Amino acid sequence: MKKMISLIMAGMMIFTLTACANSTEPDNAVQNTEQNSIAPEEENQTETQEDSPEGSEMAEPKEQSSCLVVYFSQTGNTETIAGMIAEHTGGELFHVETVTVYPDEYNDLIEVAKEEQDNDERPELASAVEDMDRYQTVFIGFPNWWGTMPMAMFTFLESYDFAGKTVIPFCTHEGSALGRSESDIAALIPEAELQKGLAVRGSNVDSAEDDVVSWLEEMGFESLAEGD
Repeated sequence: MKKMISLIMAGMMIFTLTACANSTEPDNAVQNTEQNSIAPEEENQTETQEDSPEGSEMAEPKEQSSCLVVYFSQTGNTETIAGMIAEHTGGELFHVETVTVYPDEYNDLIEVAKEEQDNDERPELASAVEDMDRYQTVFIGFPNWWGTMPMAMFTFLESYDFAGKTVIPFCTHEGSALGRSESDIAALIPEAELQKGLAVRGSNVDSAEDDVVSWLEEMGFESLAEGD
């Protein structure tokens, strides 16, 4: 009789333990789901790190070496040169635009530009570059207004961290070339590596492609344009 009672009690204990174990399964399932919800990119990075030999360096992502061609253009001249640079380097274009639109009439425009410069203004920009960290080389294009960049470009340069990046200016002008813009850029982003700029007279923009290509080749860029 005692043996029978012991067997019954042992059976009840086994049933109770089995029920407790089953009751924890939903929580474990949630934890496993969270652990497995890594983005594909993260999974690939983890596998690469595990497979690579110890001490070997990971190759930099392709995006890190891409170019960004930033430009401000009021009449379209600087935009034309920016398009040439993007075509021959494979760079991405970004048009700097202000929230407040500048006047089209020339005399009104230069008056507003002079006032902004005298007041050291920083015009508000209409949009921003997404993930500036992707770009190692940044071309900075603008028309020469009163001896330097439009103040909107001051706003742009102060909006990002250019440390370790290569910055290359270019401008369109009617006689003043780059003016003091290179020294202004150097003062605004001192931790960037500033390279030789290009100045194109506005009246020569449409025939400036050979000059643009020669300038790029001097800096080590190999043209990606078809037919070159």
